[in-house]
Amino acid sequence: MVWKVVSLVVLAALAVGSWVFIFVDRNRAVPADNYSYSAPATPSVSPTSASGSPSPSAAATPTGSTTPAAAAKITLPEDAKVVMIGDSWTSGYAAEPRTDGFAYLTADSMGWDLTNLGAAGTGYVNAGPNDEGDFADRIANREQDDDIDLVIIQGGLSDVSSEDADEVTAGATRAITAARSTWPKAQLVILGPCPSRLPAPSPLTSVDSQLTALTSTRKINYLSCLKQNWINSSNYDEVIDANSSYRPSTEGHAYLAKQLEAGLRKIVVTG
Repeated sequence: MVWKVVSLVVLAALAVGSWVFIFVDRNRAVPADNYSYSAPATPSVSPTSASGSPSPSAAATPTGSTTPAAAAKITLPEDAKVVMIGDSWTSGYAAEPRTDGFAYLTADSMGWDLTNLGAAGTGYVNAGPNDEGDFADRIANREQDDDIDLVIIQGGLSDVSSEDADEVTAGATRAITAARSTWPKAQLVILGPCPSRLPAPSPLTSVDSQLTALTSTRKINYLSCLKQNWINSSNYDEVIDANSSYRPSTEGHAYLAKQLEAGLRKIVVTG
């Protein structure tokens, strides 16, 4: 009899304990996740125009401009008297005949009376293999002439040696000063060097950069053969004659004359 009473007490205790456990478990707080989900950020896309190009309003706006004013256009008479001083490219080297060099062809197309002062190996710094003098010295050694309307200084390829390339700005400044003294009434155009081999070596690009900066500061018209990509991988073999010390061939001179004429006609006004 006693064991039955004990069994009933134990059963009652178990039942009460089960209800207490269920009550506590149902009311326990659910632990929070240790991460939260965020949708991927939508990439910002600049608005585009109908053509697919970024709209002007979407482009970054510079805080200021460091570009100097462009050089003014040049007005010349129809039969202008022109001096072109430069290296072997100006002299017409490798053209057959030499008077088919680009300087002569350009002058003929423009209707100019040309004085060609090209001398092989000379430059803004380099005096040449025969010590003719750098551009400034060669210009200063000529008699003053008030009848010259335009002076074109071409070159820089002879100045690409390591000891010369960094001195081009100073040499070009001297050449410009000499030109304005020797030909006081003449307008001035600078024609940068073209590459004789590709890719253009870094000293040559340095020469071009120095001339670009100097002419921009001085507001002188500058034509850059390098930046305008006159000689490139698609036309190199037709323009440059490897058998003539890597100078322009006759066909190359004709091509360069067309490029130079096109550039000049953008800045020269006949009046």
